[in-house]
Amino acid sequence: MSTTFGVEIKNDGRVMEVAFRSNGMRFTNSIAHLLPDDTPVIPLDNTSQGVYTIGDVKKEIEKTDPNAEYWRTVKV
Repeated sequence: MSTTFGVEIKNDGRVMEVAFRSNGMRFTNSIAHLLPDDTPVIPLDNTSQGVYTIGDVKKEIEKTDPNAEYWRTVKV
């Protein structure tokens, strides 16, 4: 089940896409990995599936095959 994750921009209310999960997790924003691990993420088009923070995203990325090809990916 694929899900796009975003973070809310403080004092703005807009949400910026930061990660995408489908057959593995990848950052879609080249600076998202710099956010603190406790930064909440918002599932934009599906359920959270146990991913609630940037730290959770990073843990899921560690479980993803680094040699697999995924679309909507940025190299970090």
